[in-house]
Formats: sequence, structure tokens, C-alpha cells
Amino acid sequence: MTDAEFSAAIEKILQGDRNGLRDVYDAYGNTIYRLFLGRVHRHQDAEDLTSEFFLKLWSCASTYRAGTGHKCWMNTIARNMAVDFQRKNREIPTEDAAQVLEQRQIQPESTEEQVLGTMQTNQILSRLSEEEREIVQMHLSAELTFREIAAILKRPLGTIAWKYRTAIGKLQKLAEEGQLV
Repeated sequence: MTDAEFSAAIEKILQGDRNGLRDVYDAYGNTIYRLFLGRVHRHQDAEDLTSEFFLKLWSCASTYRAGTGHKCWMNTIARNMAVDFQRKNREIPTEDAAQVLEQRQIQPESTEEQVLGTMQTNQILSRLSEEEREIVQMHLSAELTFREIAAILKRPLGTIAWKYRTAIGKLQKLAEEGQLV
């Protein structure tokens, strides 16, 4: 969905037309779900947060400013929701996110995603720092560009790209050594 299409969908929402929300959901529902799953690791929680996200999108559509990057705006909302959820639910056990992703028929598209997709997601990502984990999830699951991630995390673009490459390199090395089986 382009920025212009997103702006048109937001205009529909502001006029009370649910088709605008449906358009955004059709374009980004799976992406938002994967972003939440990468943060909260539980299928049910990710689904609940996804539903809450679109309810929130309906209610805060008036805060969107056209031309400011709709993906960045949506992912900032989703990231904040996930952080709030994690703060409230620190003791919830996690389930295997890779298995849930498989069930939702999300197929790896690149070598980097194949490395992540061949092993249990939680085990793999636990080898990374929290910041590296978040950057990898935002880039692969939410399909954000490094520039968008840098804007969301308020970090320099070069730092984001470097941390991503370092994290992927760590995972590839561990996979080659058989430490992530």
C-alpha cells in the first residue's frame, strides 16, 4: 500500500467508513501480527494485540499526518502497544513462535529469513541483545526499511544497519556451528 492509498484509507476511516479500516487490515494485518508475535511470542496475545491495534487505528486515525510515512507511524503505535503489553505481563511463558508462524503459512523469502525460519525463533533470538532482536524482527517480520527502523527507534541509520548485519552474522555463525539446532 502506498502512502497515497493509506491516506485515502485514513480519510475513509475519518468519515466513518469501515472499508478504510478493512483496506489497511488487508494490506498490513499479517505484518502487524508478525510484529506482535516477534515481541510477545504467544499466538493468542499477538492476535489480541493485532485486534486492539486496528481498534486503536480506528480511534486515532486523526493523528496521522499524510506524507510522514504510514509504515513508520503504524509500527510506532504497534511497538508502543507491545512494550506496554510486555510491562503488564512479564511472567507469561512463551510458546514456539516459529511453529505459529509456520501454521500461518508465512514462508521465508531470503537467506536471512531461512536462517531464522529453520530453527526455533525464541531460541535463536535469545542469542541476540534486546536491541538486535528488535531490529531483526522489525526488518524481517514487519518488513520495515532500516530508515524506518531508525526513525522508530530514534537511532542513526548507520547504527541500525550495522546492528542488523552484526545480528544476522551472529545467527549465521551459530547456525553453521550447529549451536542453534
